[in-house]
Amino acid sequence: MAVSSPTALITDQGRIVLLRLEGCSYQLTQESLREVLGLPGGPPGLGISIDGDHLQFEFAGDNRSVTFTAAQLQRRLARQAPARV
Repeated sequence: MAVSSPTALITDQGRIVLLRLEGCSYQLTQESLREVLGLPGGPPGLGISIDGDHLQFEFAGDNRSVTFTAAQLQRRLARQAPARV
């Protein structure tokens, strides 16, 4: 079975984040994404870079950056956010 590359889309002026990881789709607010990533709340401003199976999240408003593999992020999301396929 082929594994798809992770994808990300930021919509609604940065308020909504759509992620697709290993065949599952997730829709989160920026605040809930920060919670999943283990970051405290903060001001808006998000950039996402994808390199292979690594996703780097950069929150410009408070100068925070964190990187996860797609598998690590999916495990966290499965525990905290419902998947939408």
